[in-house]
Amino acid sequence: MDFFLYFCIMKYIIAAIVFIAIEFIYFAVAKKLNIVDKPNERSSHSKVTLLGGGIVFYLSILYFSLTNQLAYPWFLLGLTLIAIVSYIDDLHPLPSLFRMAVQLTTVALVLFQFHAFDLVAWKVVLVFAVAVGTINIYNFMDGVNGMLAAYSLVVLGTLAYIDLWVLPFVNIDLIVLPMIAVGIFAFLNFRTSARCFSGDVGSIVLGCLVLYLIGCLIQATPTNNVGLSYLVFISVYLADGGLTILKRMLRGENILLPHREHLYETLCNEHKIPHLYVSGSYALLQLVINVGFFICNDKNLYAVSVALVLLMAYSAMFFVFKNGRAKTSPGQ
Repeated sequence: MDFFLYFCIMKYIIAAIVFIAIEFIYFAVAKKLNIVDKPNERSSHSKVTLLGGGIVFYLSILYFSLTNQLAYPWFLLGLTLIAIVSYIDDLHPLPSLFRMAVQLTTVALVLFQFHAFDLVAWKVVLVFAVAVGTINIYNFMDGVNGMLAAYSLVVLGTLAYIDLWVLPFVNIDLIVLPMIAVGIFAFLNFRTSARCFSGDVGSIVLGCLVLYLIGCLIQATPTNNVGLSYLVFISVYLADGGLTILKRMLRGENILLPHREHLYETLCNEHKIPHLYVSGSYALLQLVINVGFFICNDKNLYAVSVALVLLMAYSAMFFVFKNGRAKTSPGQ
């Protein structure tokens, strides 16, 4: 066996052991301190479940940074800030405006990492809007068993494939180590009765990571005409989360208030489709879309076509399922 390959395998095995130990140590602490998610009228689960298991995602990125001479320091600083605030918010809800201010600060720190403040003003504003919106949508879509884990493995796997075989754009360990952490979390969450939930600390950290990786990919792409078409890699999340926000805005509702009107929540809660079927379907659909991206020559046309198809599909499914009554789906 090639020495470099052997070294990589051993490195990832050691990391996996560390992350497993971290997760189970956190379990013990969370049980002792009663850090749990208790079901309420907005929940898609019916059992008290440990909360904050997604903290291992942040710790996997911290592990990467500590073992790689503090690579990407501004990104790490911003991620640390938003991870701390998100975990506090999991324990004791914070004002939405404060959370928004922290998210904007995190995006600003990431822009320092990209040296992007020399962009024209309207592009900086656009980046802030897209980044904050995407981070929140990634957070909103973590509502049923297995969704965050299965979907994120597809997205990170796609980015790892690009980095290894298409266009190197980032240290591969920044993708692989979080993937290992997500896989460990999936073992505990992708099941009929989840052992733990991610919490905002997990979903927001993963949202930030995915967005940062896509930003690195855009920056590394030789031509700039691809642009935002790389967002097609998270298009299923963007479609459900973004169009749900738009739907609520058109009805004059406060989009900052909690709800369970996403399509995936409707399918699980109102129409009794098992959580893992819905989560698996979202991940599989995103995988198919991502594979299509590599097959299609015109990336921008493909991204626009996917957006239009998802828009029509979402609208049709919302029309079909809109008359369902809110119920709690069994199995979470």
